[in-house]
Amino acid sequence: MPMALMLQIRPLSNATVQPSLARAAHAAILNLIREANPDLAQQVHDEVGAKPLTVSNVLGMHAQGNQATVQTSEDYGLRVSLLTPALEQIAQAWQAEQMEALNLDGSSWRVEAILRQEHEHPWVGQRSYSELLAPSMAQDSIAHRWTFQFHSPVTFRQRGLNQPMPTPDLVFGSLLDKWNAVAPLTFPDEVKRFASECMATSYFELRSQREPTKNQAIQIGAVGHCTYTATSRDRYWCSCIDTLARFAFWSGVGAGTTRGLGRVRLVER
Repeated sequence: MPMALMLQIRPLSNATVQPSLARAAHAAILNLIREANPDLAQQVHDEVGAKPLTVSNVLGMHAQGNQATVQTSEDYGLRVSLLTPALEQIAQAWQAEQMEALNLDGSSWRVEAILRQEHEHPWVGQRSYSELLAPSMAQDSIAHRWTFQFHSPVTFRQRGLNQPMPTPDLVFGSLLDKWNAVAPLTFPDEVKRFASECMATSYFELRSQREPTKNQAIQIGAVGHCTYTATSRDRYWCSCIDTLARFAFWSGVGAGTTRGLGRVRLVER
């Protein structure tokens, strides 16, 4: 049952920090999981391919060049999504008042609150996999056009290189891999072929954005809006695409979703 929550956090002191604390945030969340289940934390860490959780960068920071300033008077956000029942069960038990300060790359942050309900924040919520499937399977007329907003840089690993252009085959291929890694009902691999041969990018407003990575390397990703249209109206394949499009809110898209990349929302279908 995919679940997304928001940790409302505040620095313990005014500080100048790196513009991306996403790697440190991922380590902090993994430590919280490790406290409850060391074996599961190790499994998540060692997982090859699609990961069963996403962690954002600290939201609300305003970067200027190679640094950002955070203030004790401001609240910031750390979004976490969990895609398996075991991880969800651990996160359900988290209580802000019981958490120790989070160490994010040398800066200490207090967890003020944990937002879990959709009315509390637009980036939180929970759905079962059957709830994600049901609308696509039940509707008389299935969607054939989907618009995503990429809120953090999206990029893909392709033939050993980074590909920052979110083409239909890469976007829905990524979503298919993530879905099949965690959902109880899997989709056939031919969904990738449908996305490659029967889908087109019909509109986009994208720009490239640099994202610092390990060892100060720079990764390029795309942010903005992109609309994908199915040129074939085959009901089954479009229903698969439709389910994956709604799943993207929890799973993220592309590479690096555990370190803040690929945070996306379906804004129109």
